[in-house]
Amino acid sequence: MTTAATLDTTRTAGGVAYDIIDRALAAVPEYQDFRRGLLSRAAYCSWLGAGGLRPEDVGLNEDQLNLSTRFPVDERAFVAEVLEGLERDGVIASTDYPEDEFEALRERVARQFAHEGRTTYIFPEEARLLFALCHLLAPRRTVFPGSYYGYWAVWALPGIRAAGGTATLIDIDPGTMALAERNLTALGLADGVEFATTDAIAHGRTLEPVDLCVLDAEGPSPHRAPEGMDPDLIDKAIYFPIMEATTPALRPGCLLIAHNMLLGNLTENRYFTGRIANNRAQYARFHGHLDAHYDLQRLIPSSEGVGVYRRRTDAVLREASR
Repeated sequence: MTTAATLDTTRTAGGVAYDIIDRALAAVPEYQDFRRGLLSRAAYCSWLGAGGLRPEDVGLNEDQLNLSTRFPVDERAFVAEVLEGLERDGVIASTDYPEDEFEALRERVARQFAHEGRTTYIFPEEARLLFALCHLLAPRRTVFPGSYYGYWAVWALPGIRAAGGTATLIDIDPGTMALAERNLTALGLADGVEFATTDAIAHGRTLEPVDLCVLDAEGPSPHRAPEGMDPDLIDKAIYFPIMEATTPALRPGCLLIAHNMLLGNLTENRYFTGRIANNRAQYARFHGHLDAHYDLQRLIPSSEGVGVYRRRTDAVLREASR
């Protein structure tokens, strides 16, 4: 989702935030040394924090510049390590996924995916992780509350389709849902996908049992929310009411994968100290829900953070969905 837009009013062209950031910093020696493993993450972050580079010097906003300190040095190795941990947890039975297919899909998405002025903050290691997990989990029925314009879902759909599964993308914005459908159709991934232009909370209450929930929703930002609006519907706090409605449809032992779970500082980054405190406050009720209904919780320290949560194995599906 466009998280940075709620944190900084600097305007950037649409597209993939990682590409925007990487291009902007291509001529910065410290960034290049960090990405090559020649400069530690802590040293690069310290250099930035000491004023080594201002966001306006390279056409970025503060959020984007600081996000560069969270990029994995080796994307493949990062995902491999995450998968190994999930295999030890018993979440997946193997760590093998079709890496060549991922690279081919990445090339197609780079050429064909239309952003139409929108910016996505799904980062490369997060896309690879979702692609791998959906191949390894082989879900038959997947739901995407808050699917925006399809960039998160595109990485999941090859694994879902390989399993003969179906997916429902949900977003209340007709424009973004229409763009999601155009993008997935252009990529040949729209078969078996339902595009539901509706409220994700209300729709969650009507779901038949699902095997996987992939979450990346967002309510109005705090400075744009109408006066008196329910705080649970503002920004990322909306994760709680969405999952309160959706969790009862998630089969016991199946997964919720949530994006934007940036809740831990990888270095002593002053900018992220404030952002993490804000995120923890917004997710307070969501975390209470997770504690009550999910027996395994893993926070993946990717660029924007990914949470992997397993529905309690002793859970009972809602009566209406049996």
